[in-house]
Amino acid sequence: MTDGTDHLKLRDIILGGQDGLVNVLGVTLGIAAASGDTRLVLAGGLAATFAESFSMAAVAYTSTLTGDRALLSSAIVGGSAVLGSFVPLVPFFLLPVAAGIWVSLLISSAALFVLGVYKAKFIKRNLWKSGLEIATIGVASAIIGYAVGVFFRAPA
Repeated sequence: MTDGTDHLKLRDIILGGQDGLVNVLGVTLGIAAASGDTRLVLAGGLAATFAESFSMAAVAYTSTLTGDRALLSSAIVGGSAVLGSFVPLVPFFLLPVAAGIWVSLLISSAALFVLGVYKAKFIKRNLWKSGLEIATIGVASAIIGYAVGVFFRAPA
């Protein structure tokens, strides 16, 4: 038997993880497209990771102050955002930018799909539909970030 907080914890994990992954994916692909420089991609991606994770944790805290789980919610959302943010960043630590873009997009889409399936199991939705829905949001973010980066691409 659960005390009703399992649903809230799941919501916090999905909120932080999906938000961190989707936003950092868009930012890193935009910087990669604009600069082609691994160091700039990592600097921008890490800055986005920690600024956003802190912001998400703070929002979770302030939005749940009326309850007795503000600190727990804040920790779960912030921690999930950090973990989610590292999914699109890892390829850029290991690969050149051109390859990192594709690998980042691939593993991020897969991770988002799995997150959608995980969510669907708890809320009794269609697994495929939920997985594709969340993965599509991530791919759209990546395309937007990449397009902005291409628009501002540094001259060679």
